[in-house]
Amino acid sequence: MKCLKYTIPMALLLSVWAMAGLAAQPYGDVSDIVDLQGVPAEQAETELANRGYTRVIREAELTYWWNEKTRTCAGILMTGGSVTEVESVQLSFCER
Repeated sequence: MKCLKYTIPMALLLSVWAMAGLAAQPYGDVSDIVDLQGVPAEQAETELANRGYTRVIREAELTYWWNEKTRTCAGILMTGGSVTEVESVQLSFCER
């Protein structure tokens, strides 16, 4: 009985940690493209396509890219002719 007293709280704690881990990256992982920051826009767009991303929407300097294989929606900000920011965004921005 004493063992059960500690087993249930530990199982609950592990479940909460597991759920928190899943929530940490709900829209995919952009670690495969963060190296494109600072790259000229045209070169970055070619490289995104080479890495499996498809441009979904362009809104001025912000473009949304979808990677079907990794189920990642990425927001790419291009200012001054080069990539200035890469981040994972909600799936709805990629029409998913």
